[in-house]
Amino acid sequence: MRLCPLWILAVVGLPIATSCGGGRAPSLAPFADSGSYAGEGSPGGVGGANGGSGGTRPPTGGTGQGGKTTGGTDPGTGGVDPSTGGAHTGGSKTGGASNAGGSKTGGTSSTGGSKTGGASNTGGSKTGGASNTGGSKTGGASNTGGSGAGPTLPPIQGGLNGWASRYWDCCKPHCGWTANVPGGKPLSACDVNNQSLGGNYDAKNGCESGGQAFMCYGFAPWAASDTVSYGFAAFNGVACGTCFQIQFTGDSHNGGSDSGAAGIKDKQMVVQVINIGGIEASQFDLLIPGGGVGAMNGCSTQWSGAPLGAQYGGYLSECSGSNRGQCVLDKCQAAFGASGREDLMEGCRWFVEWFNAADNPNLVYKQTTCPEAITSKSGMRG
Repeated sequence: MRLCPLWILAVVGLPIATSCGGGRAPSLAPFADSGSYAGEGSPGGVGGANGGSGGTRPPTGGTGQGGKTTGGTDPGTGGVDPSTGGAHTGGSKTGGASNAGGSKTGGTSSTGGSKTGGASNTGGSKTGGASNTGGSKTGGASNTGGSGAGPTLPPIQGGLNGWASRYWDCCKPHCGWTANVPGGKPLSACDVNNQSLGGNYDAKNGCESGGQAFMCYGFAPWAASDTVSYGFAAFNGVACGTCFQIQFTGDSHNGGSDSGAAGIKDKQMVVQVINIGGIEASQFDLLIPGGGVGAMNGCSTQWSGAPLGAQYGGYLSECSGSNRGQCVLDKCQAAFGASGREDLMEGCRWFVEWFNAADNPNLVYKQTTCPEAITSKSGMRG
């Protein structure tokens, strides 16, 4: 993911929030920004610290990626519906070239946010809990590499151009606070042991000192068939719970050739927006376990010292060559498989097997109706 040293002014009466990395004064009051960084890829700085914990913001250029800033305002405000090709709320930042951003969720009570970054390595966005967890784990990824049978989607005609980064920072997302989902049901977060916090939507972000709300493991992506997968993402300019159909074009936003991106040409995903931040317009920061913790790292706490991979880009940033997929799986096994974090392990396996360990793939996208497979897990209706 990329770093994003910029602030986004909240509207409709909400305060300033940032997930691009700039520091912000900690606040426990409702409507305070939480900020999360997600990102991978080359544009942008190295990801920056989230405002929620008051960290500093990274340089604007450099080789890393920027990030997305979280705004304290309702993500539905600001920006034009992306299906119209309009602008988005969280300013995007392009900067260096190689490392990925990482997503960061900070925040105190009201807003979440995520930050994505640049081009080459992936960073990520941030997820929150699942509403249907019932005190233990949220769903989990069912099919990791595709099952052959299952849903298919018609090719996207006349969609908008975009790209996908990755991250997983273990922080609570923007859509996990009541104030950010007016008239709807926020995402439920989980505690440090992945136990659902249920209706305690305003629990303090686990990425802040003394916070107890983390993302639930069940928000990892999963395959519905060989050609269709479901997941969650950070994206700006739309309301929490909005869904998009995305179709990969076979090339990478990093420039040059990427065998991973080529391997998912014409595959499609439906993703639900659960976070915002300072990512580029038309950038989807996919929530993928092991995708990089970014500037706001809650995983060191929630995962109890498990290896995190590169801060921006995660495990893939430490793997290369024709064997990079197995390299990523080995790292995930050490972090997730050996400690019984099955949902995260399945999400990592999905990244290698279905997603082909693609690095910042380009895509076309359009807004769509959320399928029951997604809404039953998040509890949010787009």
